[in-house]
Amino acid sequence: MSKLFEVLPLEANLRSQPLLVPKTVITRLRQGQRVEEVSIIPSPPAGWRRVRAELQGTPVEGYIKAFLLKKADPAPVLPPAPVLPNIPEASLRSPNPVRRNQSGDGSRVYGLTEPNQPGCPGPAPTDRALQLGAILGYLHVSRSARYAAGKGKTYCNIYAHDYADLAGAYLPRVWWTRKALVALAAGQAVNPAYGTTVQELNANSLYNWLEEFGPDSGGRRSVDLTEVQNAANTGQVCLISGQRKEPKRTRAYLRRGARNGPAPRYKKGRAGDVAANEPGRGNQLRVWGSGEVDGSAVCSVWVLDSRLNYLTTR
Repeated sequence: MSKLFEVLPLEANLRSQPLLVPKTVITRLRQGQRVEEVSIIPSPPAGWRRVRAELQGTPVEGYIKAFLLKKADPAPVLPPAPVLPNIPEASLRSPNPVRRNQSGDGSRVYGLTEPNQPGCPGPAPTDRALQLGAILGYLHVSRSARYAAGKGKTYCNIYAHDYADLAGAYLPRVWWTRKALVALAAGQAVNPAYGTTVQELNANSLYNWLEEFGPDSGGRRSVDLTEVQNAANTGQVCLISGQRKEPKRTRAYLRRGARNGPAPRYKKGRAGDVAANEPGRGNQLRVWGSGEVDGSAVCSVWVLDSRLNYLTTR
């Protein structure tokens, strides 16, 4: 009979090995999350448990300190959850053209509307990889005023949105307010209106949005960077989002994975165009495609213990 446990603290690290070092962190489990103990030979070291959990529908296994768990009570029998209507995508349409060479915050709330933009990738993996690369080249983050950091602000979320939009995947620039979501769940029609029914999402709030709405919007969570890299090499849109716990500046990068190379490592190297040049670590978003990059060095360290990988299915 399987042993079920619950996470005791607000958050607890799930690790790839029973070692208390940053590189072993797979993800963080939240308070009250149920996990199932997994029997392995040899047994884990004293004070550790090997457990299986589920993150947004994706199974994951790892090690966790035993004192961070308590035996789970029998699951209560609950009535079936109500079936809610699908929440529509939120977006705003600009009355004026939106270009890559525009730097004002007003235009950044909208998607690009330039003529001859790269289209959605085709069905063949090779075509998709090449076309995703063309999108990255078109956006040219290091030379486009739309993504240039300044006055304490960075725009990795704008860049990630533009890439996903051109690639046919949904990553919101704005999202419904709480009152709008309540109305939509009740089956009411709601029109997107800035500051009234929709609000902007920054890198921190995009992390939360992915966790809550990502699977319902064509995404699949992964905790395996090799899987993500392989998906990028076949032309799937892959996004990594990390959330900063302290209120400091953000930093983010665009990155394309090596065409046939290994998954990225967390160190300096020839990695990609820098989307926001702020020093230090912070909220981070990376967009992966396939191919080499005409880039500058990546100089930031990932927030390894809170990263999210989403493979879009569009």
